[in-house]
Amino acid sequence: MRLTVDCVTSSEYPDVFSIGDLLRYRNVEAVPWLVVGVNNVFYRTKDFENVYLKEGDKVDLVYIRGGG
Repeated sequence: MRLTVDCVTSSEYPDVFSIGDLLRYRNVEAVPWLVVGVNNVFYRTKDFENVYLKEGDKVDLVYIRGGG
C-alpha cells in the first residue's frame, strides 16, 4: 500500500495497516503527547489500534509540546 508519512511517499506498507501498526513498523513510541493526522483528521493514542489506513492516505505525526 502506498502512504505518505511526514511528506515522504512509499509503497512499502502492508495492505491492512492501522495507525498503531504504522507506529510499531517505524519504531515510534505512542506517547500521550503524540497525535496522528490522517488526511487532516487527527487521532489520539486511544484510537491508534482502531483506525485503519487506506491506499494514498497522508499521515502526519505531530508531537504536542507545551511551553511558556
